[in-house]
Amino acid sequence: TVILVGWLAGSIWAVQTLLSYIFIGSVGFEGGFLVAWIVILIIIAGFWIYMGGQVWKRWQYYTAGREILFFYPDKLIVRRPLSLMGVTDAYDRLYVSPLHFDDRIQAAVFDYGSYRIPVGSTLTPPEAGALVDLVNSRFYPDTLPEEDEED
Repeated sequence: TVILVGWLAGSIWAVQTLLSYIFIGSVGFEGGFLVAWIVILIIIAGFWIYMGGQVWKRWQYYTAGREILFFYPDKLIVRRPLSLMGVTDAYDRLYVSPLHFDDRIQAAVFDYGSYRIPVGSTLTPPEAGALVDLVNSRFYPDTLPEEDEED
């Protein structure tokens, strides 16, 4: 939240500074230096907007207290709702592993390629284990261990 507020304050300052240069008409440079100055400002603005998007996404990710999982035949969607906004990530089911419990972070996780994606991080270990069992039995039945049948 502090980083997000700092980003917003920096954005407001940058817009005010830019508007003052435009309306005053004197930026202190001449000719070619003015063109270089504008190019530098555009590059910095692009980086600033990208950084703001990343901060906004991380803020929503950590502020959302719940997740909704949508399982489709070709994709897995993880929605972290936060009021009217929120982060939504989509994963190709071809590369999504069945859920398992990660002892290190004490949460249910799935692997997406080389990434480990936690879900249900606010659940207790028994609740996370129940979530893993439920999801795997419903959406990944072929990965469950075989039970021995006696004749």
